[in-house]
Parts: sequence; C-alpha cells; structure tokens
Amino acid sequence: MYDYGNARIAALRSRLLDASQLRRLATSETPDAFLTALERADDWRAILRETAPLFSDPQAAVATAIERHRSVRSRAMIGWYDGPTRRLAEALVMGLDLERLVAITRRRHGGASASAIGSSVTAGALLDVATLGAIARTSGEADLERVLVRAGVLTAAEARTLSADAGGNDQRRLEDRIVHAFDTARARRAAGRGQAARRVRAILADERAVRTAVVAELGEDGPSAAWLVERSLTLARLDRIARLGPRDPLGIGTVAGYAAAIEAQAIRLRASLARVVSGWGQDLLVPFLGAGRG
Repeated sequence: MYDYGNARIAALRSRLLDASQLRRLATSETPDAFLTALERADDWRAILRETAPLFSDPQAAVATAIERHRSVRSRAMIGWYDGPTRRLAEALVMGLDLERLVAITRRRHGGASASAIGSSVTAGALLDVATLGAIARTSGEADLERVLVRAGVLTAAEARTLSADAGGNDQRRLEDRIVHAFDTARARRAAGRGQAARRVRAILADERAVRTAVVAELGEDGPSAAWLVERSLTLARLDRIARLGPRDPLGIGTVAGYAAAIEAQAIRLRASLARVVSGWGQDLLVPFLGAGRG
C-alpha cells in the first residue's frame, strides 16, 4: 500500500531546499535575483518557468510559484495511494484546501468579483482550479455546500454545517463553520483502528491545538503576538512531523513527513522573500531559517 508512493516521496525529499539554500536565497539583493537563484533548484525550475512569464513583477512570480508548488506536490502525492492510505493522505493535506476556501470567502466578503478571484486562484490539494472558480461564483452557503459535496471534499452531512445557524453577513462565523466542517471531514478520513490512522489523528490534534493557541493569543495580546505564536508553534510542529519521514520509510510517517516539509518550506521561502523585499532584519529572519529539508 505504501511502496510506490513512499518511493516517489523518497526521491522528492532530496529536492527540498535545505537551510543553507534558504539562507543564500535570503541574501539575494533583489526579488529578481531571488527568482533566478530559486530557478536553479531542481524542484522549482519547471514551476517557475510556468509562472514567471505570467508576471512582470518577480516578487509576484515567486509568491505564486510557492503556492503552485504546494498544490502540485500535494495533489501528486494523493494520487500515489489508494483506499484507506489515500484517505489518510487526503486528511494530511486538506489544510491547503481549507486555506484556499477561506481565502476565497474573505475576498468575496471584501467585495472582489468572482471573475477577479477566478483569474488568480491557485489549486488546493483536493480542490482543483475549476472547483475553486465555481466556489468563487457561489451565492450563499447552500450553493457552497453543493459545490463541496459534488467535489467529494465533504459529505452532505458535513456540508450542512456551513449553513447551520447562519446569520447575516458574518465572515468570522462562516469561517468557523468551514473550519469545523473540514475538521470533521479530515477526522472521517483518519478514522480507523490501525497505527497509521492513530498517527494521523495525533497530527490533526496537534494542528488543532496550535490553532486554539493562536486564537487565544489573538484575544489576549493582539495580532502581532498571535502571529509570532503561530510562526513558532507551526514551524516547530511541522519540523517535528517532517522528521518522521526517514524514520518510517514503509508507513504513513513518510507521507506525513513530506507533507509537513512542503508546508515548512513554503513558510521559510516566504520569510526569505520578505527579507529581500522588505528588508527584514536578521533578528526577524533567524527564527524562520532554523531548519530546512524534511
């Protein structure tokens, strides 16, 4: 059940950016130099050749490439597994779909048109561009429910959470319902009595614990403190999971480790790019670049 997919992941793991590569990227003098340096990395060359011609701004090209890389690698990984293992893999990467969905609802709430959102959307792990475009065109929670059920992401019962107790135009309440529906859908995929399912459930529980801690920090000390907590806890969590990969070459640890390493790499790349674009001081960058490669 794991042999083919885990062998593919083992080959790709060596192409992740390590700490020294990330530090070199962070010392780029301009975003254009950053893009050129990133394009030399094996895992990024093809993706940047697709995205860079679409933008005159190298910063936008890199930012889009980071999101496309997350999607391409997550979507491919799911396809390497079948049956219960595939469902576990889906549970591990569905956070990307949740992120895409919340971003679309926020843009719609902010007044962006469906066409503007559709022209700039990047696929998730389970949700492709066409489905996300359809989500951007939905009108109300019931319509959104139908799209997500048709895409096979949520069951009808899970989707009904989105319109439960809906009231007015409250974006935060909608986001809470979306998160709850996805938590339920991921837990369903990770149900089972085996060790692999238990490991995935533990990973999902850790993710929820970080989310709870960030919300608490946001309420107590505000957005800046919450951002710092999220950064430190999330990277620590992802690095911890990423180290599972080499220790579990024949099991779900390889899948979880690679999925986590991809997410950690994306965070560190954004931080490195921010250092180049915004002139972050070394004190802000160091906590991001403490590790690399899963």
